[in-house]
Amino acid sequence: MHTRTSRFSNIVVLCFLLLSGASCATSPSASSVQSETNRGDSASQNTTEDISDQFDRLRAKGLQDQDTINLDALEPGEVCVINVNEDEAKKLDTYASSRGYTKKKRRILNGLGFVMSILHVPPGHTVQQGIGDLRKAFPSQIIDANHHYFLQGKTVPIDPRLYGHRLVKWNEQTANCTTQDISIGMIDTPVDRHRLPLHHRPIHMESFLSEHASKASDHHGTAVAILLVGQAQSTRHALLPQASLFVAEAFRQTDKGHTEATTWSIVRALDWLVERKVQIINLSLGGPPNALLSFAIQNTLAEGIPIVAAGGNVGPRGQSIYPAAQPGVLAVTALDVNLHPYQHASRGPYIAFSAPGVDIWIPKNSHDGVFQSGTSFAAPFVTTAAATVKQLHPNWTPEQVTHHLASHALDLGQLGKDNTFGWGLIQIPQTCPPSGSLTQTPF
Repeated sequence: MHTRTSRFSNIVVLCFLLLSGASCATSPSASSVQSETNRGDSASQNTTEDISDQFDRLRAKGLQDQDTINLDALEPGEVCVINVNEDEAKKLDTYASSRGYTKKKRRILNGLGFVMSILHVPPGHTVQQGIGDLRKAFPSQIIDANHHYFLQGKTVPIDPRLYGHRLVKWNEQTANCTTQDISIGMIDTPVDRHRLPLHHRPIHMESFLSEHASKASDHHGTAVAILLVGQAQSTRHALLPQASLFVAEAFRQTDKGHTEATTWSIVRALDWLVERKVQIINLSLGGPPNALLSFAIQNTLAEGIPIVAAGGNVGPRGQSIYPAAQPGVLAVTALDVNLHPYQHASRGPYIAFSAPGVDIWIPKNSHDGVFQSGTSFAAPFVTTAAATVKQLHPNWTPEQVTHHLASHALDLGQLGKDNTFGWGLIQIPQTCPPSGSLTQTPF
């Protein structure tokens, strides 16, 4: 059994989540934190890879060159390809048509800066064979399966107490003075506007489902949206009540009753959010590693947009969940009211922060609501903290935001970062002075 020790620590061991991988360093002094704060835009120039370098690194790494692929976790017969430009895409078309591949879809993704296509493998070929064939013929292009990704929420109530806002030091005054003009992006199921009481902030929604796909239930997306921005007059539960919300609908309902999104829909959703210039993105979804999604995530981070992702609900011994496990992404695990890990929460070195995620109260109206559990419902707390820091320091890179949040997290478990709690319980910056105006002292 893991023994939990709750403590504030003046010595925090920080692990910088670099795009090239995770590297560990000793706890920074106050002066080094201040130095990190003052670097501003120059840090972005030093840490952002050139697109061609990212292509070469992903190709060399192979990212998911596995002997077998779970056929239930991908679109049958489909291979996804990213090209750096349209000329490269045309070369792919020439080769593919001569080998019996069928081009199903193509999009020029201006926000992310590349072209994405889906090819159907020739009759009698497996997805594995198609990936291998195309990678061999086009070693400079990013090629992978069209993977499925699943929502990371559970809906079985365990504990009726309301506690999450208190644990992360959220209060209504802070929310009201720190979320003005913040725009939040989320990739999820549809959102029911009628269940999402708002004062005045708009919700922008766009669907990335195929024409004949069945829409997923809106319960999950609506719950996450309510937690982020939903604000009825008598239920003050929204973490970011004044934020604008951009909802990218990427999940469909299958004939077997599964709720799933594909690589194709998620990457296009990311492109839309980047083009809308959101300040932060919340992802309550997870699945296998994928080269195309990895590249899209890297490009999103390079635009200075932090990404918060649910760490997964596959249990302490389960496999790593992506995109949470990708370097640079803020992976969130879930805790209960006693700061114990959620029993289904994933663990691993990729976990960055802990947040309340067991029996989180989601109001339906002024008098009713539901308790929901899962890392899906822990992620919005970290999204709120990161959005607040990002508003105070709009030019900070995702690495700087992570560094700042890690420096102020409530350390749990082993001293410093660990596989169960990450850097510890997220703490939302307290930015309001008595007058209610914005201040530059976030903690």
